[in-house]
Amino acid sequence: INVTNAYAGSLAWSNFFSRLTHAHPGRVVWMVFNTGIALVLMEMNVFGALGHVLGLYANVAIAWMMAVVADLVINKPMGWSPPGIEFRRAHLYDINPVGVGAMGIASLLSVVAHLGAFGPLAQAFSALIALVTAFVASPLIAWATQGRYYIARRTIPILAVPAAASTDGAYRRLQTCCICEREYETPDMAMCPAYQGPICSLCCTLDARCDDLCKPDARLSAQWTAALRRLLPRRMWPQLDAGLAQYLLLMGLLAPGLALLLAVVYTQTARSLGEQAATLAPMLREGFIAAYLLMLIVAGIVAWWLVLAQQSRLAAQEESNRQTEALFREIESHRRTDEQLQTAKHEAERAMQRADAANGAKSRYITTISH
Repeated sequence: INVTNAYAGSLAWSNFFSRLTHAHPGRVVWMVFNTGIALVLMEMNVFGALGHVLGLYANVAIAWMMAVVADLVINKPMGWSPPGIEFRRAHLYDINPVGVGAMGIASLLSVVAHLGAFGPLAQAFSALIALVTAFVASPLIAWATQGRYYIARRTIPILAVPAAASTDGAYRRLQTCCICEREYETPDMAMCPAYQGPICSLCCTLDARCDDLCKPDARLSAQWTAALRRLLPRRMWPQLDAGLAQYLLLMGLLAPGLALLLAVVYTQTARSLGEQAATLAPMLREGFIAAYLLMLIVAGIVAWWLVLAQQSRLAAQEESNRQTEALFREIESHRRTDEQLQTAKHEAERAMQRADAANGAKSRYITTISH
């Protein structure tokens, strides 16, 4: 079971980090990494709180599944979401508030209920709260947004070939990726405006140079910046573009993540103390709060460093793109100059031929007159 979970976790790590870092070292690397995490967790006896953790996870999983069910059985028949199911990343928004919003709201309410904040009755029916909340929130958000966050760009059809050249109908069954040059099913490919050809999903995920040229307004950073501009005054917009938006997004993820992690460790530690928990709980709580504040300071520094590194990478990429465009313009200028030189050379050769013909005619005329 542990090896199976390690392999399944390696798929999740691989997909997550390939999208985040645009690198794909291989699933074997992530499987070894995930196995190491499993060993550390076992040595820390975190599995003693497995029932509590699975209870929290069950609420999140139910919220996710019911958001999908609501989208299929309500949103699509009502026309609030596209009739088809698009799975290609090149055609999707990074964040669709219908699914993410419904799952987030349902997860938050059900987890809070599961922890006992709403009383023992709500705690017993926390899974039902997740189910109903996600099933209701998904259509409401879809109706409010009118489904505009499902598809990020218009589908560009892959070029057709004559039916005689294909054994599978009017379109080729397989298309060659313009980057890795491997063949994939045509419905799995997307037209890339940066490379002017069909591209597979893995190459689309790993490419960091185009900066999502096919959907500039559908990136997470663009969506987050647009949301902050609706909430903050106009005078703060330059600071948002300077990196404040990315910093707030990272801290909005790191701060509650660290709090949840320390809360789980605190709960497990308090349970392991047994009868001494009542005596040591105040000191233990103060220690965890102090540790959280210190970790929050470190997280803030790391988050700002990541924002600066991202800004530097984007600046370097823009400079590289400018240099590349300048090089292409110079090559095009040399090509035009060469064409003009070749044209001038041909015109000169034709002029010389005409002059030689004129001289020949003159020589024949003088010879005839002499005779």
